[in-house]
Amino acid sequence: MRSISEIIKAAGGAVKIAEASNGTVTAEAVYKWTKIGIPDRHWALVMPLAGASPEEMFKANLLAREASAA
Repeated sequence: MRSISEIIKAAGGAVKIAEASNGTVTAEAVYKWTKIGIPDRHWALVMPLAGASPEEMFKANLLAREASAA
């Protein structure tokens, strides 16, 4: 299973995700996702870019949130 960082990298990076969002998310916000997880509202954008499944996104988010809480 990939981490949030690996999913973002597979999607082409923060800038590519921001560009693909048509202004709904900034690259700066994407960088924060490594600590807070990818917000559910952006899954539909990120999943096809990264080739990720909903299950993988959910598990990666849990791990990111657990790590930042520790």
